[in-house]
Amino acid sequence: MSLQQQDFLLSANKFHIPDVIAESPGIKIGNELVRSVLLSTDLAYIQNLDADSIMTVNPFNKSNELDKVIVDFASGPVFCDVGGGLLREQQTIELAKGAFMVGAAGVVITKPTAPEIIKNIRAEIDGILIYTVMFDAEPIQDLLNAGVDILNISTGEITVDTVAKIRDQFPEMKIMASGGPHDSSIRETIKAGADAIVFNPPTATEILRTVFDEYRSQWA
Repeated sequence: MSLQQQDFLLSANKFHIPDVIAESPGIKIGNELVRSVLLSTDLAYIQNLDADSIMTVNPFNKSNELDKVIVDFASGPVFCDVGGGLLREQQTIELAKGAFMVGAAGVVITKPTAPEIIKNIRAEIDGILIYTVMFDAEPIQDLLNAGVDILNISTGEITVDTVAKIRDQFPEMKIMASGGPHDSSIRETIKAGADAIVFNPPTATEILRTVFDEYRSQWA
């Protein structure tokens, strides 16, 4: 088999957003119905994985310049990470304002943030505010009262249980949730009450390893 015939293996195009996510009811964002939310700041992922929307959570310093690049590049709504926490209220407010100025569809507060701080942030911004629930014991009612529009559930191995608990208590609440890497776990999360699934793709290293291993196997 010729090298030219095998070139297609050196591509990540065979990696895609899991089809099972389409079983979720979705969340209406403007004129878009969002079922899949790609968790990435990587333009190659954004270009090649056909998600309904993008969430830009990352562990580094936040930047409206990066927000603008991704908003301009993406074809769907972008939800921008603006940090949070107990000691960065004003910084979070300024980043949120900047994100909306460059076209973000919503902002994501990713660290444990007290409801009174959420309320102050809500008073300063006009747009969708998403709060990431990382602990099962967070004060959901207080967060909703403070102005959170969408909950993003990411409580690790108990995510399904957390989604089910919140859906039972707040049946009208819009919920995004991490679904894990498998169809079965994604479907379980949807059945528990998630309206949309946040998909964290394999790392580029993992994808390349799979692609190269397949490529090498053709020449073994």
